Amino acid sequence: MDIKILERRENKLLNREEVYAIADHRGEPTPKREDIKKKVAAMIGKSEDLIVVLKIISSYGLQRSKVILHVYNSKEDMMKVEPKYILKRNKIIQ
Repeated sequence: MDIKILERRENKLLNREEVYAIADHRGEPTPKREDIKKKVAAMIGKSEDLIVVLKIISSYGLQRSKVILHVYNSKEDMMKVEPKYILKRNKIIQ
């Protein structure tokens, strides 16, 4: 799986960076959130604990997915802003 970051936007109000990317997964199933977090964390130099995968959007017939991520500066900011169901999906809370 290859990931290409298309855009990075700074959101100063919420103390986060919004990242838009494309995950190319030819011959493989749609990537898991954990795999995407690991790759993006290595690319941007942040901890996996501060990254939330918001959406993975796959198109039928194309072997790539659009990915929307939020990268926070601190865990406290993330816990205040993100809805609980998103935190559960990303296995940040139980």
